[in-house]
Amino acid sequence: MLVEERSAAIEVPPTPSGTALAGARAHAGLLLVAICVALAALTLLLPSAPTYDPWSWIIWGREITHLDLVTSQGPSWKPLPVLFTTIFSLFGSWAPDLWLVVARAGAIAAVVLAFRVSRRLGGGIVGGVAAAAALAIAPWWIRNAALGNSEGLIVAFLLATIDRHLAGDRRAAFLLAACAGLLRPEAWPFLGLYGVWLLWRRELPARLVLGAGAGVVALWLLPEWWGSGDLLRAAHRAKDVNPGAPTYADSPVRAVLEDASEMLTAPLVAGLVAAVVMVVARRDRVVAFLAGVAICWLGLVAYMTSDGFSGNQRYLIAPVALLVVLGGAGAGWGLERIIELAGRALPALARKHQARALVVVVAAAIGLGFAFPSFQNFAPMMRGLQYQADLADELPGLVREAGGADQLKACGRPFTGPFLVPVVAWNLHVHTQDVSLVPTRPAVVFRVKTTGHSRPVPSLRGVGDERTAATGSKWRIVTACGSPTA
Repeated sequence: MLVEERSAAIEVPPTPSGTALAGARAHAGLLLVAICVALAALTLLLPSAPTYDPWSWIIWGREITHLDLVTSQGPSWKPLPVLFTTIFSLFGSWAPDLWLVVARAGAIAAVVLAFRVSRRLGGGIVGGVAAAAALAIAPWWIRNAALGNSEGLIVAFLLATIDRHLAGDRRAAFLLAACAGLLRPEAWPFLGLYGVWLLWRRELPARLVLGAGAGVVALWLLPEWWGSGDLLRAAHRAKDVNPGAPTYADSPVRAVLEDASEMLTAPLVAGLVAAVVMVVARRDRVVAFLAGVAICWLGLVAYMTSDGFSGNQRYLIAPVALLVVLGGAGAGWGLERIIELAGRALPALARKHQARALVVVVAAAIGLGFAFPSFQNFAPMMRGLQYQADLADELPGLVREAGGADQLKACGRPFTGPFLVPVVAWNLHVHTQDVSLVPTRPAVVFRVKTTGHSRPVPSLRGVGDERTAATGSKWRIVTACGSPTA
């Protein structure tokens, strides 16, 4: 008996060391990233084209490699995307697709993390599936991910920060939060408060916290100084608002909050009500704190909009995505309490197996329920994405058909519609500021229908309709070389 007990004791596997656990977590994280990148690469088989802001980041990456950065025109500067696009510029015409892979991989990772964080917050498998399904099928989510906007990445970093903090890995959490700070300035107050809290708790060295904070600020300001001579050009550009933005509403704050409410479907609102009950029942300070973060972030966007910033829907995606996760957690928590009560009415042996089956069935049903309200908008959204992809795909061939970028630039200044400036600049290898909107001779006019039902722009009134150098289903390149009197 003693020998058997000794043998049994010897055979007990040792507890993994902290280093081994950290290594396992790192490998799991890298595997998740690799899977998300692979899935994102497969999405290039679907309609694929960057939109206005990403095209500008891609151009700026190319300009940095040529030490010729010009940011005086275009959208606000964003450091993290341009870090990627600078590297991708080394791959020439592949750069736009490579950026799309990164942006879409971030969106896919965010969906996975929505499941993980919602489950961790008390929603269980049911809550995790609900949150992931609601986020994955939301039209505003798919559209921004498909067009290469950076919102998928910031939500991924936000949720990864929460996940690592709850796991006790403060260093990783803070560094992930710093990455979020490289994507949107609204993240700065939360990053700063988190850094102060970590310093107060002495959980991270001051040199790391202060160094990361200084790095975030420097990467936002210094490239703008180089590219435009204005440290605050991004802030000034953000106040150059397009017509129809919430800024022009009678009450910009109310307009922003209405936009946010439209992003939340009825099942998500019900889940958020359940989350409130969960906070009260469990005295859950973590869920309450995260709800406060989401509300404060929405409030910050609303305040900035009332101060003249555009306040468009993209700015709301990070806080709304966090509310989606909390709504999933609340719904999962409530339904799992119901499942537990139902399980107690069964015999002990049946309870164990039937409860598991019930969780699976309920998770599938609740996931479908949370996703269903978004299905009706799926087809129109995909048609819009297809049209935008066709615009980007058709243009390079037309430029070659018209004689190539050099011949077109020798003819005159390029002109196009207001939202197609970066894609024209990319194909002609010029700065965005070199492409204008109102044609005057000498000119190369890239006339285009920006949507399937819009009129072609820009007008040819100032240059005439001399010669069509190339035409396609979406674009028409008109050349008017020489002076007005030629």
